[in-house]
Amino acid sequence: MGNIQFKKLDIVLDKIKQTCEKLLLNNKLPTREQLGQGYKLFLQKFGPDVLKGLDGELLLNTLFHIGNRDGLAYWLEFKNDEEFRTFDYGSISGGSAFKYVMFKRNLDNEWVTGNPKNQRVLSLNEAVSLARELRDILIYGSDVIRQFSGSNIDIDDYKELQKKFDENMKHNMNRLAWVHKYYHMIYPDVIDDFHSAKFQRHGLIYCGIVPTKEDNLYEMAGYFRLIADKCKLPVNYVTAAINELSGPPVNYFRIGTGDNNENYWSDMRSNSYVAIGWSELGDLNSYSQSENMRNEIQERLISLYKYNNTTASVKAGEIVRFYKGIEIGDIVVAVSGERVYGIGKVTGNYEYIKDRRYSHCKSVNWLRIFNEPVKLPKPGAGKLTTCFTYKDIENIMEINRLISEKEVKGEESKELLPPLMGVIADIEKVLIRKKQLILYGPPGTGKTYYAEKACCELASRNIFRKPFSSLSEDEKKTILGDGRTDGVVRMCCFHPSYGYEDFIEGIKPRVYDNQTVFEIREGIFKKICSDALKKPNVNFYLIIDEINRGDISRIFGELIMLIEKGKRGKQVLLPLSNESFAVPKNVYIIGTMNTADRSIALLDVALRRRFGFIELMPDYTLFEGVELNGLPLGGWLKELNSRICEYIGKDARNLQIGHSYFLEGEKPITAPDKFKQIVKEDIIPLIEEYCYGDYSMISKILGEGMVDVKNQTIKFELFNTRDISDLVTALLSPCPTLRAETKSHDDSNIDEESETNDSSNGVE
Repeated sequence: MGNIQFKKLDIVLDKIKQTCEKLLLNNKLPTREQLGQGYKLFLQKFGPDVLKGLDGELLLNTLFHIGNRDGLAYWLEFKNDEEFRTFDYGSISGGSAFKYVMFKRNLDNEWVTGNPKNQRVLSLNEAVSLARELRDILIYGSDVIRQFSGSNIDIDDYKELQKKFDENMKHNMNRLAWVHKYYHMIYPDVIDDFHSAKFQRHGLIYCGIVPTKEDNLYEMAGYFRLIADKCKLPVNYVTAAINELSGPPVNYFRIGTGDNNENYWSDMRSNSYVAIGWSELGDLNSYSQSENMRNEIQERLISLYKYNNTTASVKAGEIVRFYKGIEIGDIVVAVSGERVYGIGKVTGNYEYIKDRRYSHCKSVNWLRIFNEPVKLPKPGAGKLTTCFTYKDIENIMEINRLISEKEVKGEESKELLPPLMGVIADIEKVLIRKKQLILYGPPGTGKTYYAEKACCELASRNIFRKPFSSLSEDEKKTILGDGRTDGVVRMCCFHPSYGYEDFIEGIKPRVYDNQTVFEIREGIFKKICSDALKKPNVNFYLIIDEINRGDISRIFGELIMLIEKGKRGKQVLLPLSNESFAVPKNVYIIGTMNTADRSIALLDVALRRRFGFIELMPDYTLFEGVELNGLPLGGWLKELNSRICEYIGKDARNLQIGHSYFLEGEKPITAPDKFKQIVKEDIIPLIEEYCYGDYSMISKILGEGMVDVKNQTIKFELFNTRDISDLVTALLSPCPTLRAETKSHDDSNIDEESETNDSSNGVE
């Protein structure tokens, strides 16, 4: 393919194909047929030949009236219904309406062009004239792409395409996302559906391909077309898989590790953070409300450090860049001079830690730590700065190569924390942003499991700087407690009788000297907050199982306000004990909620505003390759849930059957007897409950082979034999093609045996 910086493309192509399979299995990608129908419909409505026939106000309203739900702009950015799902073809969200060059202003129905700071109102004739010009540019580009399209098109053709667009397209239309998406809709086999150069560059870097000029949308499109051809997949699938694998685009920052011949790398490495100096400025959050944060910091630098105006301005820019510019997920490179000590991913927001020499900090997960410092291709970039944004593609590609490099030498591997993945990573992000979250979803989707696993893992990394699985038994006691003392991870379960006195504080009886006395006792939440105040550098986690089963308003009382991230540390007077109380910043809450019992929409509004939410749905990828006598477990469960959604009706999505029913010790069940037990004792009663005893509906969901509709009963005789063949056949009766797609070990043996007998011509 050319232009490849390091040898990882073959590995990436395999990952893309595997990821596409998973996304399709989980219904996260449209089918090829659905994609094709969308392209066909769009061409019929907005193809170049259609645009040629438009003029006057019809042309204006069809192309540039964003509020016209049957217009081009609306279809490209917003339309998402049964007729056409625009997000299946890439997003062009963000920015102002000026990105369309012209639009109809909602305020006064005037046609305007320009930019937000310099708007120009157009007369009707001017608007029509501009619309014709823009329409003709769209048609010109379409004609150029048609000439380039074909099976033999290569990257040099895409470079030529970019050149033609750069030379002949006015109004910056060669750089506009909506124009790029329009061409993708007309020529999906030529133009990719990353309609942002930022996403294109990020995707190519992940694939190990050196991106070209920063905003060359059409030249970079060529590489995605070639990747799609190699994978034999639609380009939409390829970009979706790259998004899944690489995450959103990130920025790359150089962070200095010392000053005046002192180096703080050792502490940054050991405690997983990066930091900058100027500690005498105090907490940078105190400057964030200023209209001009940089100017205020500049003045303080002049006062505190006696800088001149120029130096103070430069340093203030670096400080603001560290505070505002570096976001969670960005890549930081710890450097001293030209020597790179480590590369990490930012995992936390800004913190001011007074007792550190470099007090302005952001937590980091170190992805590579080098025993011997290395150098980047252009080591002088940002050499004289404390916080510098890497822009040069050579340095960025080398940073990614170093991250991807498999060989980790010597003790380096012991230093590294593996990155959090999947649901655990999502939980961490929400906790950082909101301090508390609720995991919700149908029964059996692993809500409590993930809550416990996430809290243990995050606490382990916070205290011991290593995964929970690597902890000793004594270290695990610090996390979970030992029955006599509490750990930093604690758990309670709400129920209708649970109250404020159990959660915060209440008057409880106690027998003392043969007398019953009443005293004020701390509830679980007040106790964890008290303990957290004594250890401000340690994170504490409270899991509230079945949070929706309790009376939230009664249990939380006045604390519903205090748990909010912005109100942490705010003091209130508790009405019973008359004590001052606050919720510390280092307390995190994870609730679980079964949506089969109660919809998330019914939760207290005050609670919903203060919590983040993560939905957990059945994960069929856990059962890849798991088969029971011809029944593919993941495929069958997916089909079963599909029929639940089809026949149960309202709220059926929340009544689906979760994957954890078929897991044991975090692994899929494979024993036929265990499978029979689960279906008989767990799944069938659940379906009967959902259907309120309607055996006709139960038959549609479970299959006609499982239900005797006439006698209103389940055919339990299918469970009474050691052989599960008849049970499998009955379960597969609504979806018989599932068996055809798989082949069990028993089938393989039968085939081999048949071939042997055939070769003997029937002679023993």
